[in-house]
Amino acid sequence: MSISLKGNKHKKTAWKSKSEKTERPWGSEWSFTGHNYIHGKILYIRAGERTSLKYHKIKSEALMLVRGKAKVIYGGENTLDDPVIAPFEEDIFEAGDCLSVQSGCPYRIEAIEDCEIIEIGNHRADPPIRIEDDYGRVS
Repeated sequence: MSISLKGNKHKKTAWKSKSEKTERPWGSEWSFTGHNYIHGKILYIRAGERTSLKYHKIKSEALMLVRGKAKVIYGGENTLDDPVIAPFEEDIFEAGDCLSVQSGCPYRIEAIEDCEIIEIGNHRADPPIRIEDDYGRVS
């Protein structure tokens, strides 16, 4: 198969990169870069541990539980301002369950069993705004 690139201003390419492992208080994560602000992580959360209750100002994420079982709480952009009108939702996630989180929406994952989660997001440089954290990392 031949694709003509004549007249294209920008040439596209593919490349190899390395992932990076980071230890977290709740487990660890492997981060990898993509392109056009897209990046990914594989999160490993130990049973009984949980992430911060957090949100991002710009970043949106898609998460899929690959292995384990987790309690996930999540809300909309108005949940923190008015939890009566826009309450948190809570679900038990098992392998194959997915969570889509738009910017400004809080969430937290608590591992019931050891969990492996794939996370794909945009705007890697957007730090989380931590509302609650078991490890003293509140923003």
